[in-house]
Amino acid sequence: MTGALQLPAEFRLVTACCTWPPSERRNAAIRGAAAGGIDWDNLLRIVERQRVAGLVSDGLRCAGLVAPAAVVASLAAEAGDIARQALQLASEALRLQAALEAAGVGALFVKGSTLALLAYGKLGIKHAWDIDLLVLPADVGRAGAVLAAAGYGRVLPPASFSAARFQAWLEFARESIFRNDARGTVVELHWRLSDNSAQLAHITAASPFASVTISPGHALRTLQDRDLFAYLCQHGAHHGWSRLKWLADLSAWLASKTPDDVAGLYRGAEAAGVGRAAAQALLLCERLFALPLPAALSAELEGDRAVRWLVGVALDAMAGDADSRQTDKRPLGNLKIELSHFLLASGLRFWLQELHSKSIGWTDFQRIALPRPLYFLYPFLRVPSWAWRRATHLLRQSRQPGA
Repeated sequence: MTGALQLPAEFRLVTACCTWPPSERRNAAIRGAAAGGIDWDNLLRIVERQRVAGLVSDGLRCAGLVAPAAVVASLAAEAGDIARQALQLASEALRLQAALEAAGVGALFVKGSTLALLAYGKLGIKHAWDIDLLVLPADVGRAGAVLAAAGYGRVLPPASFSAARFQAWLEFARESIFRNDARGTVVELHWRLSDNSAQLAHITAASPFASVTISPGHALRTLQDRDLFAYLCQHGAHHGWSRLKWLADLSAWLASKTPDDVAGLYRGAEAAGVGRAAAQALLLCERLFALPLPAALSAELEGDRAVRWLVGVALDAMAGDADSRQTDKRPLGNLKIELSHFLLASGLRFWLQELHSKSIGWTDFQRIALPRPLYFLYPFLRVPSWAWRRATHLLRQSRQPGA
């Protein structure tokens, strides 16, 4: 299988615990991963970084693996927080869906509560910290007004943005972020699902939807299987699969499907222009969670050298740092992941759109308010601004005690 990176025992134990559904095979994998000894402090660091405390707590308990009492207590406390947060977010999502419907705004919920139920059959084990809403570009203003009436304030871009600057933001960004301080909840309001307009442009809030029952008589609308698979793969690839939780959720959802169903979803993603992201995701699921793939499909995906490199990028992003640091905390930050985006598809239109999407940094646009006639200068600020931020980060890191 692709990927020469040697995964630490603690990471292998975490991935074994994240395999779904629970089974004797999973229990054996958990015990086997722990057989050579575990650095439990490192395991806790990995769990925190990967945001999978609910799954790891469940896995250790089901396998009957004895861990230090302090580790068990820490995982149980985190798992309890995840469960409480999941119920709160599900309730809030239903409240917001009703408010949006009353205002005539169509919206779909992606990831979050709907994916938790599709993947695990229940709320409370999947980590989530926000609500992802997809609306039509024409409905962004009305959706923002609904969120404001529901107690949310916009934090990205800042509420201080003028109408003209926010309109420019709509043209190159894909989302805004809102926070309700009283409820402690965050909403990411999407009007498209990819920074690159050459990908997933066909998936909108007007796409055919599926309903996921949250509680008796209450359901949330989400994407249908083919669109959901394409989006989850593209989303994970965009972030280099730098958090294991995204891959665990995808694999758990796919585990309920037959290998032929999975192959069909891959063909759909391929037709939608996100074939390499889907190939990367499936090979990672096969390696880390033993997701069954048709032998012919697995060989086909392995045969693409670019896909093999993308798998290596993801494994490094997930587990390649000895200190379990998130990629943006490393010396070069997310540069390797950003470069990997150019291999996710081919064709001049895709590459030009990828260059365009990277030419204006969200941070630069927020911090430097150039007048509209000077927007052409933002691409020239991109590299020096990035270099300055990385240098500042490294200097600050070197000054920390013990560095």
